[in-house]
Amino acid sequence: MPFWRRLTQLFKKKKAPKSPDPPKSPDPEVLLDDELDISERENIERQLKLTGKLKDDLEVLKLMAGPSPDVVITELKAGRSEVPVALCRISALSDQQLVENIKHMLGWGMLEAPIPEKGAAALYEQFRTRLLTSSEVKEVQTSIDIWNALAHGNSAVLFDGVDKALICNTENVPVRSLKEPEGETLIRGPREGFIESLSTNIALLRKRIKTPNLWVEKVTLGHLSRTDVAIVYIKGLAHEELLAEVRQRVHRIEVDAVLESGYIEDLIQDQAYSILPLVIRTERVDRVASSLLEGRVAILTDNTPFALILPITLPMLFQAPDDYYEKVPIGIFFRWLRAGAFLLSILLPGVYVAILTFHDELMPAELLVRIIANRESVPFPVWFEVLMMEMVFELLREAGVRLPRAIGPAISIVGALVLGEAAIRAGLVSPAVVIIVALTAISSFTVPTFSFGIGARLYRFFFILLGSIFGLFGIQFGILSLLILLCSYRSFGYPYFAPLGPLIVSDMKDTLFKAPVWAMTTRPKLEGSREPERTPPGRQPRQVLDKEAKEQKWDLKKKSVKTEGAGAPPKRKGGRKPHESGENQ
Repeated sequence: MPFWRRLTQLFKKKKAPKSPDPPKSPDPEVLLDDELDISERENIERQLKLTGKLKDDLEVLKLMAGPSPDVVITELKAGRSEVPVALCRISALSDQQLVENIKHMLGWGMLEAPIPEKGAAALYEQFRTRLLTSSEVKEVQTSIDIWNALAHGNSAVLFDGVDKALICNTENVPVRSLKEPEGETLIRGPREGFIESLSTNIALLRKRIKTPNLWVEKVTLGHLSRTDVAIVYIKGLAHEELLAEVRQRVHRIEVDAVLESGYIEDLIQDQAYSILPLVIRTERVDRVASSLLEGRVAILTDNTPFALILPITLPMLFQAPDDYYEKVPIGIFFRWLRAGAFLLSILLPGVYVAILTFHDELMPAELLVRIIANRESVPFPVWFEVLMMEMVFELLREAGVRLPRAIGPAISIVGALVLGEAAIRAGLVSPAVVIIVALTAISSFTVPTFSFGIGARLYRFFFILLGSIFGLFGIQFGILSLLILLCSYRSFGYPYFAPLGPLIVSDMKDTLFKAPVWAMTTRPKLEGSREPERTPPGRQPRQVLDKEAKEQKWDLKKKSVKTEGAGAPPKRKGGRKPHESGENQ
């Protein structure tokens, strides 16, 4: 290449690369096509932006909502120049009084206020900054953002000539009143439980934990339901690695709808096919608050009263709030009672089948003779007899749950009595089997966590089959297999069987045993190690005052003596009152 051409190219001004043209907004009339699938409609709706022409923007909202009668659009004239304004809302979700206040400010408020007439933009700015009295206001620029705000009970104000909309907080979503959770009743303790409103549930937690470090992260899940989900934790107490893991699992959820917290539980747990729960779901506010104070994380979902607590350990499933509100010996007794009842509910039928089938020498002779005499007319083997009665009882329990609440318990109890008595008279089962099944059912009701009780019911059938095939050696094998399974489980990376496996001695004070409040000075070692001290040691109750308390008491006594000497009348000699000496008689 010649030198002069290279020189001209060197000094030649380089042209800036052309910026790509911004994507054009699709034609809203496309939404009238009935052949569009839901994903195609959502893709188009996300691209529709406000144009500043009020008629066109309202037409887009009407095309998105269709012939829905609850979507109300009120058109007004604002200011002395009568700028066209529209107020959009969903009537059933918005507060009528707040909506009327916004209408008044758009109408008479702008006429009475000293606002210079400089067009729609000036009216919009003055209305946003000076006239609007709503506590929560934000700006949006797309039609889908307006619709999301309307679906939460807010109202949208659109001005002709302004390509933005104001979202005003007029939320009045109908909710039920607070009451005690029916599935987690207590004798002593707070009676408030979560309801189906996410904002109310967060407020209930704020009421108990008033620190500003109670942080709430909101996420919207579900392409169609757009359900609000809140991740709640105490900043500086929960481990950042745990929070990162929770955020990662929640944000990767891609479903069309989240209608209940069970959807989230199924998508974030460590083992997909685990029978036992790896996440606790509860309606009790105090249980969630105490878990947050231990360094755990809670997930609250809109439209459901059930909150998720994570990570969890197996001993937490045996704990009930009553244990912390009653005396220490009572709490320990009931915890041992629940643990024994749980083992009884999963092992008793299998052990009974194993002993009668393979190890009848372990049973007392008189009892064995009675059982054999009662089984003479029974045509089925022991394992089938027990399995049949267990299935019948599960049918009765499920029917009692599904029937109306007024007659469900009565039907299940009467059905169990009638069927048991009829089966014994017909010679289908022996009386001992009815007693075993009844005792097993009563033991399964003592588990405070309902989802944990369901898993125990399924393991019961597993032990019945092992006992019928291998006897007590099969029961032993089943117990070892269950222990190995529990030790292998993880709840968000934390050992499920802690503090028993791995053994953490400092955490044993709140497992099968329950130490007094003043003795639980540290948080759980794995979950709360970031701030391990819960309360300073040496706070147990005592009758002997320490040195500082004695000095303080002595100072108060001196002050009281001085006060009495300054204002009290002089005492009589002898120390007796006038009426005691008989002077007034």
